[in-house]
Amino acid sequence: MILNIVTGGLGTGMLSLPWAMAGASISVGVVVIVGVIIVNLFTTSILVTAAERYQIFDLAGVLGKLPGRLGPGMQIFTNLMVWVALFGSLLSYIISIQDSVEASTFFKGTVLDHRDRVAILAGLIVLPLCFLEQRYLSFTSSMAILVNVYLVIMVCALFMQNVVGDALPAGICAVGMTQGSITMVSTMMQSVIIQMCILPMYKELEDRSPQKFGRVMLASFSILGALLILYSIAGYMAFGPCVQSNLLKSFPDGVFSKIAQLSMVFACFAVYPIMMIAMIAPIKNCSLEQRQKQVVASVTAGFVLASVLMALTVDQLGIVNVIDGALCLFVFVALAPGLVGLFLLDRSSTAWKASMATLITLGTILAFLGFIFLDNQPALLGDGGCFLPKSSGSISIHCPVHLASETGN
Repeated sequence: MILNIVTGGLGTGMLSLPWAMAGASISVGVVVIVGVIIVNLFTTSILVTAAERYQIFDLAGVLGKLPGRLGPGMQIFTNLMVWVALFGSLLSYIISIQDSVEASTFFKGTVLDHRDRVAILAGLIVLPLCFLEQRYLSFTSSMAILVNVYLVIMVCALFMQNVVGDALPAGICAVGMTQGSITMVSTMMQSVIIQMCILPMYKELEDRSPQKFGRVMLASFSILGALLILYSIAGYMAFGPCVQSNLLKSFPDGVFSKIAQLSMVFACFAVYPIMMIAMIAPIKNCSLEQRQKQVVASVTAGFVLASVLMALTVDQLGIVNVIDGALCLFVFVALAPGLVGLFLLDRSSTAWKASMATLITLGTILAFLGFIFLDNQPALLGDGGCFLPKSSGSISIHCPVHLASETGN
């Protein structure tokens, strides 16, 4: 279970973390990673405690126990938001496939030397995969772990190569504070939020108890946090302020880079159907009788088509991750655990109620800001937002348009 939880944090959100750190500075980025992990540990413990008390092991079902009309309303709202959040993941996989094919240069001059064609082909490939039974997709977790481990090793190797060659990029900020810190929060949230699937995982834990699961979560998030801190710092320092929102697009041309980029393509193909299973599950659980297969097939095809069409117009992975992260922060970290903590845990102390109200309020504010500050804006650190290293004047950061000016899309 620890391995599964760690794998859950190694998705496409991870690819944007060095880009987010480039707008937040190293110190603030590390603080954000640690803070987000602590908040997620706290909020998942609230949900698990409520699930054990009511013996309900899906998030919407637990929220259905809220008093009055709030319960049914939150149950419907949560199910809809799960769909929206998971659709953001589907879109990010298609964009990652496009980015990886484009960056690898392996297909230069071929029919696939065009992002739109790659998106359409990706949709045609994942569509039949979404109809495979889950037992045929059992290799996906292992494959995702291997690809991400290789990615981390590759990033660290590039960083060490720059250190040995005294070729670290200029403009790296150790301590700073700008609006990019908000972007870092949203991106990190997108990477590690698993509240929508944590309760089914808890249900499968042998001899389960909230205390035992808490130890599992602590071990999982400690490993994940250390891994993401190492990866983010190495990626930022290897490529500097102009690192792209999909780190794979910053890799230098070479055999090892192509292996990383093409491996990510296959990993996205492998994980995409798993996300689709989670989206289709509520429909399969409905009593549709004879029309169930037709409805499931239509909805599956509709989601695949929608993700491909969106990828034809939205091509910046970082922006997708920030929006998805801000949404997940509001629903799954602030609102849902806050309401559960207020109404379903029988903890009536003033301090507890104040902490739940603070969780909902601050989470909502950060989510709202996340929808506003979609770009990492590394130039702001150069224009006085960086405190260390301190220079006599501002540090001029001018990234090529194709690297830094990603908010135009």
